[in-house]
Amino acid sequence: MERQVEPAFLLKKCRWKMSSKNWHKVLYIFSLCILVLSVLFFVYSISNKKFSTRLISENEALAQEIKSLEDKSKTFDKEMEDLDIEFNLKSQEFYEKYGYQFEANKSDEIKKIKADYEEKNKAIKSEVRERLRAYGAFFNSNIYEKENYDRIVDDFLSISREENLEKHKNIYKDLEIESLFKDLDGFASYLIKENKPSKEVNLFVFYASIYSSSIYNFIKDDKVSFSEIYVDLNNLLNIYKEMEEKSFKTGDLSSEKLVYLKNFLDEKVSEYYRNYGIIRALEKSDKNE
Repeated sequence: MERQVEPAFLLKKCRWKMSSKNWHKVLYIFSLCILVLSVLFFVYSISNKKFSTRLISENEALAQEIKSLEDKSKTFDKEMEDLDIEFNLKSQEFYEKYGYQFEANKSDEIKKIKADYEEKNKAIKSEVRERLRAYGAFFNSNIYEKENYDRIVDDFLSISREENLEKHKNIYKDLEIESLFKDLDGFASYLIKENKPSKEVNLFVFYASIYSSSIYNFIKDDKVSFSEIYVDLNNLLNIYKEMEEKSFKTGDLSSEKLVYLKNFLDEKVSEYYRNYGIIRALEKSDKNE
């Protein structure tokens, strides 16, 4: 049962006296977090779309791909705006529940409430980690351990930031991507075996590994940001959808399964950042006491 926080200093008729200026600063900081998520998703999506196999083989489709990307980015921006609204509503609930005057000797009480929300966020991360572990078939592979994997990914991301794509005639060969596809296991091996051997399938597997690697490391309890996990799962879902649209087989690793995982993560990320907003507000309050 979740612990109910009952600060000793709550009074029935006391008013919230935190200055509106401080709360505007807190909301501004949270809004910046939302903006960073949106920009990060946009940049990662550009990387994915710019270097889809369609762009490699048909450069004339670049404009259409960019338009599609912009539409997806707008949808994601709207989701982030909704999350911001949810945070504001949650903050109002917090005011009504913990309305009090910041008087002397209240610092310990504030710290207790803050610690409670920090524990809630730790629990959310643990729950997400366990759910991702249950979907490990999408993320587990020895491809991350291949020689030159990190270098190839870095080169690929570096190229993705260039405007002139035409000068790269054969990215697959230039980056030596083929060297990664020997004695694979996990999702990489599974997807390749489900389809006829081709460079295009290998490229899809390579794209997927870029986004699944952070989730793989998060499952291993490495320090990977929560926002990065959320963004990469969305991009990974887009890759599997594109594979299926191109009639490649994904077998047990269907995009439909990732949709269920995404819906779960949507809920948990929303809850996590609502709590995070309250934590930042409490930190600000404690400093102003």
